[in-house]
Amino acid sequence: MNLKKKIAISFSIAFSVLFGIAMLIIYYASFDFRKDQFRQRLIDKLDNISHYIASNPYFNRQSYKNYFHDDEDGLFYEDVIILDKNKQLVFSTVKDQTITWNASIVNRLTQEKQIFYYQDQYETLAKYYRINGLPYYIIVKAQDYSGNEKMDHLALVLTILFVLSAVLVWVFSYNLIQRLLIPLDKLKDNITQINASKLTKPVEYTGHTDEIAVLTRAFNTMLLRLSAAFESQKEFNSSASHELRTPLARMSFQLENLYHQNQLSEDVKQVLRNISKETLHLSEVTDSLMLLSKFDSERLKMTYKEERIDEIIFMAYEKVAKVFPDLQLDFSISGIEDPKLSIFCSAQLIEIAFVNLFKNAALYSDTREVKVMIVESTWELKVLVSNTGPALSTIDQKRIFDAFSRGENASETTGSGLGLRIVQRIMQSHQATIAYQADLKQSTHTFVLLFKLFPNRKV
Repeated sequence: MNLKKKIAISFSIAFSVLFGIAMLIIYYASFDFRKDQFRQRLIDKLDNISHYIASNPYFNRQSYKNYFHDDEDGLFYEDVIILDKNKQLVFSTVKDQTITWNASIVNRLTQEKQIFYYQDQYETLAKYYRINGLPYYIIVKAQDYSGNEKMDHLALVLTILFVLSAVLVWVFSYNLIQRLLIPLDKLKDNITQINASKLTKPVEYTGHTDEIAVLTRAFNTMLLRLSAAFESQKEFNSSASHELRTPLARMSFQLENLYHQNQLSEDVKQVLRNISKETLHLSEVTDSLMLLSKFDSERLKMTYKEERIDEIIFMAYEKVAKVFPDLQLDFSISGIEDPKLSIFCSAQLIEIAFVNLFKNAALYSDTREVKVMIVESTWELKVLVSNTGPALSTIDQKRIFDAFSRGENASETTGSGLGLRIVQRIMQSHQATIAYQADLKQSTHTFVLLFKLFPNRKV
């Protein structure tokens, strides 16, 4: 999940939680207000009933009905129960059902005077009165139909408002954050385009005081330092490799001349052969280091063009065969019916890659044979280079492409440990991949080179 979505989701969740809490506060505040208002209406009703009792000592249902005929208190499903001093029923408006009341509530009225409670779906108020010197216990229960209907409507409105607000905030916050972070996207695009040849080009940003401007300035400062360090390292590698090639060539030439002198003994010649071998190895290391230092150059990509992979493979094999004449090549092609066998590359670099793979097979193969299979499809071209030989340990397999890494089976052979690393760097410079696969049962080592094909490429 990217930063935009994280910020938008965090902001939206925070807003939704706060807005939801506000909606709940509004609802429960309205609920308490309705309850208090309805309770006051019940109190007013009981007070009116007490006035009715005071003015009608011999009250009955008809007189009660006449007394409250014009009293519009808005109570629905109202029931009134009046008890005397002995807590016996003296009057009730309840019809067609058994008249009941909560005796424990009535017993408490003598001390508490007034009690409000819920009974099923009714809201009930019980109150103690002394009217004309006589005690009365009056209970009224009713439903706040209008108030409850308003609360249901308020709950529906608040729910719809919450959902709509949450959706709008989620959409608005994501678009707003996406718009605010456009400079960060541009900065990311500029940074992505930076490579070894563009380290000296600073990243541009039009802002001056915001955090992205501060980040841009810090990145440009780091870029200058990296550029200086990279150029220094690159210059050292190139200069050192170049300066070493000349004396190494002279040493090899002089050793060769000295070796062919007749007066030398066989022991001296053996020493000269060993020195010449080590000199050749040092020369190869120097060439490898110089090649590695050039891979980050943008000018390499300017030499890329359509090349036939089979021709490159055969040229690489011819070069290796001059040094290892007993190395045999088993070549095959599979895949689509009419393969083009062409890739967009630098022929020189790809040839070096196959030369290193063939040398690796010649040095470590127990049959002196290397198999190459090309498998081409519509969108990719795969080259499998395999040979048989002693199995590698799990640790050696994991670090096979590391620089200066040599397996346990290489103790008897000379090498720099840079060959496969160079192959990997060449593949990376072509946006291709190389992978190592081992078949322990067959003692087979296979390198899989995968090139992406672009059928619509214009060349």
